[in-house]
Amino acid sequence: MLRFCLIGVFISIFCMVAAAQDETNTYTIGVGDVLRIDVHGVFGAPKDLVVRRDGTIDLAIAGNSLPASGLTAERVARLVENSISWLGRHSAEVTVIKFNSHAVVTYGKVSGPGLQFLSRDAVPVFVLRALADAEPDVDGISILRKDGTRIACSFAACDRQNVLIRTGDLVEFTSSSGIARSH
Repeated sequence: MLRFCLIGVFISIFCMVAAAQDETNTYTIGVGDVLRIDVHGVFGAPKDLVVRRDGTIDLAIAGNSLPASGLTAERVARLVENSISWLGRHSAEVTVIKFNSHAVVTYGKVSGPGLQFLSRDAVPVFVLRALADAEPDVDGISILRKDGTRIACSFAACDRQNVLIRTGDLVEFTSSSGIARSH
């Protein structure tokens, strides 16, 4: 019985680590993002489209608007291909050229406080540290999550614990923040 419990624990840990890594490798499109859509042999030039408030893009050749918010660029490309299948078999390429939907707010000891836009669903702390241009004496952060949870950690502790920055986080860059903790 103990063996099965241990196997279950290891599988759970593996799944949690895999999910965290997936967040740092994907970008889920959101309202305000700008997509570049290129369909070779159909468009004379790539089309740049903004994801509207209703989460759709307006692609006239498809005959209607297409959903985009909540999807990856690869999934939107497949939707474009399916919606223009009446023209024959064409390959669509979709890339996000302006990341406007995954914002975090930075403040404290940074030279560029304010909105920072993430190019992934979640990023490690060191990525945001570079984006925000932290002052030389900064050694940690305090994160206030959308759900009210607070995490404070030194940069070393953040790295060890794989702390990720996510959309909607309010991040203060601090000096002498101490060890990682959750409130």
